[in-house]
Amino acid sequence: MKRIICVLLIALLCVGLAACSKKQQNDTETTSDTASSVASQSDATQAAGSSSRKAYATVKEYLDTPEVQSQINSTIESNKTDDMQMSVYAEGDDTLVYDYTFTKTYDENDVAELKSGLDKALEEKSSTFTSVAGTLKTYVAVENPKVKVIYRNGDNTVITERTFE
Repeated sequence: MKRIICVLLIALLCVGLAACSKKQQNDTETTSDTASSVASQSDATQAAGSSSRKAYATVKEYLDTPEVQSQINSTIESNKTDDMQMSVYAEGDDTLVYDYTFTKTYDENDVAELKSGLDKALEEKSSTFTSVAGTLKTYVAVENPKVKVIYRNGDNTVITERTFE
């Protein structure tokens, strides 16, 4: 039973993480990437302003733009499941946070298994999140923007988290 739950939750993780992989602007291939969409939404704003100047002072300022908020809301809605909820927000001036919360509260044995699977998946997707952090440098005047991914149990305790730069 634990393995079935773990496999199901890892599958949900992959769906959630698929929303975070990088989308190439000039490529005909597109993916439904939250991170890439968030980063690419300011292209029009960047093009309208000086190309040598960052458009936004902080990650929060960037995320608060109507275009980016619309994309975030759309992606959250499309990735909504009965088993997990997702939110995207800024932490401090320099961190973009993807926060996933399971709707069910798992016991400590299941949490240990989940943590192992989630950590492995985060390791496999580390280049994606690192790339998103690099893309943020283009749009925000923050020296070292970061991407943080958090997975929470249903009781809101953190199962695992990782920050990518």
